Formats: sequence, C-alpha cells, structure tokens
Amino acid sequence: MVEKMICRLSLRCVSGYKLLALAFLIVFGSASSSQQVVAQQLTPVKFCVWDPVGSTGPFITFLKQTRLEAINWGIDLQLDAYTDEKVASNDFKSEICDAVFLTNILAKDFVPFSAAFGAPGGIRSLDGLKTLSATLNHPKAVNLVRHDKYEVSGLFPIGEIYPFLRDKSNVSISSISGKKVAILNGDAASIKFVETVGASPVHTSLATWAGQFNNGNLDVMFGPALAYNTFELYKGLGEKGGIVRFNILYAVMQMVVNIERVPADFASQMRSHALTRFGELENTVKQAESEIPDKYWVDLGPELVKEYESMVKRVRLALRDEATYDRKAITLLWKIRCKFDPGASECSVPE
Repeated sequence: MVEKMICRLSLRCVSGYKLLALAFLIVFGSASSSQQVVAQQLTPVKFCVWDPVGSTGPFITFLKQTRLEAINWGIDLQLDAYTDEKVASNDFKSEICDAVFLTNILAKDFVPFSAAFGAPGGIRSLDGLKTLSATLNHPKAVNLVRHDKYEVSGLFPIGEIYPFLRDKSNVSISSISGKKVAILNGDAASIKFVETVGASPVHTSLATWAGQFNNGNLDVMFGPALAYNTFELYKGLGEKGGIVRFNILYAVMQMVVNIERVPADFASQMRSHALTRFGELENTVKQAESEIPDKYWVDLGPELVKEYESMVKRVRLALRDEATYDRKAITLLWKIRCKFDPGASECSVPE
C-alpha cells in the first residue's frame, strides 16, 4: 500500500516535471520562433566595406553600430570587409554587393556629381561637410546624389588631407617640380597638380601606395592624419620627411547603394544616420593627429600659404572647366565655404 502511494506520488512528480518542461518549451520555444520570424522579416543588404586593416579595422568597427541601427529600419546589414578597395568597387559593380564603402576617388565613378567632394579646397571643415550632408539629404536634392541605379547614401569624414614629403627642407610648390608624386587610383586632382607643377606622376593604389612612399619610390603623397599609423608612413618620413600643415581639403568616405537592390528609403535613412555620427569620426581624426610627432609637422608662412591656396583654386577651377567636376557641385561647395567664412577673398567672385 505504501509502495503504491510512493509510486503514485512519483508519477505525480514525474507528470509535474513533464508539465513544467512542456510549459518551458511553449514559452521559450515561442520566443525563439518569434526571433526567427523577426530575422526573416529583415531585408538583407550586403555591404562591402573597404577597410585597410580588414575585419578588425576602424571602418568595420565603426559600422558595426550602424548595423545595429539598421535593424530598426528592418535591414539586416551584412558587413563584408575588403582590404583592396578596387576589389570592393568591382564587386559592387558586379552586384555581389548591394552597398559599398569607398574613398571619394572611386565612389565618384558611380555618382559623378560627388566627384567635386574631392576637389582641392572644395570642403574645408567638418561644419562645411555637415551642411553639405544635410543639404543632400533634402528630398529636392535626390537627383544630385542619384545617377542611374546608384545613390550616395552617406558621407563619412576622415579629416584634412595634407602633403606628406620625404624631404621637408623645401616645401614650396615650385620645389615639387621633377619630384615623384603619387597619383592615387587615377585621381584627377593629383594628375592636374602634377601637370601644373611639372612633377613626375607615379600611379598607385591604396594597396601599394604606402609601400611606395616608404621605400622611396614616391617623394610626395597626399593623405589624412589617419594614414600615418594605419599605413606606417613614419617609415617613409624617416628623419628628413615632414607633413605640411595645410588643409588641401576635408576628405570623405562615401557609402553608395544600388537602389534597385535596397528598400526605397534606405539611402535617406543612412544619410541621416551618418550625420549623427560625425562627432565620433571627428574624435578619431583628432586622436590620429595627436599621434603624429611634432617634429613632422611643417607650418607655412603667409607667402607660402598664398602659394598653396592659389594652386588649390587653380586645380579646382581647371577641373570644373574641363567638366571633371560638376559646375553645380562646385558652386554649392563655394556657397557653403562662404557661409562659414564670408570675409574670405574667394567669396567676392562666385564659382
């Protein structure tokens, strides 16, 4: 009798555990199913990201937060790191990617209006870039940032572009005549500069750019402070080199999307999101500048500043007149610069 009672009690206990297990499966199994449904509802967007360091690099790391934000838009942003920018660009053209993250030099091939964003002296400050980005995100500006099936979906600041020299003993524009100057990915501004000063062009890419400077195949190259440590440019600067503290332009990275392969409002959402993160990127730029030893910075006197400014404007307007840069884009950038510095001499004559 006692054994039967124990058995009944045991069976009741077993039944209780079964009920508890069943309840667990119902509750947590349903939650798992819900998560799967949510994941299935997200639209996948393959994002090919050029990052010189690869999957652990600064651009990929920065964009991981963007990936989280995109979930709120119903997007599963799938980040794929490329250490070769040209491969990323070609994969985007081949529709292996739905979106791509590139330097302005290559991104302009998809949306020609944006070529002017890399014009010498075109963008000179973070505030100017913020104004440009906000302007381009206005619904009336969509035709400016869209070309065929491509659209600029975000501008990301990477800081001022400076001349890097292997020999800082003479930094005048005329002293560059005959020297080997980097032409990065066929950059039109660098080509025009070389033609104007009579330098020797050396065509290069981001895959070989730093190595050529570091081993002496280049005398002059142009880059942001971020490049100093990322590409180990201190090796090329050595004891004789220097970085001219002259802001040729405030450079940007671009995100471009194939509008046939992403949701209709994705590009606008990305442009708005990019604006909210300018502060983070500016802090990264300032940190990079602070890491450059003082011995490398070369400050220009008033006369040399005028010489550099004259060359910057000469190159920019020449490329505008040759239709390399869109006239509307050049005018827009001129208006933005003069908004922040209305007393500048250039503001008396519209571009």
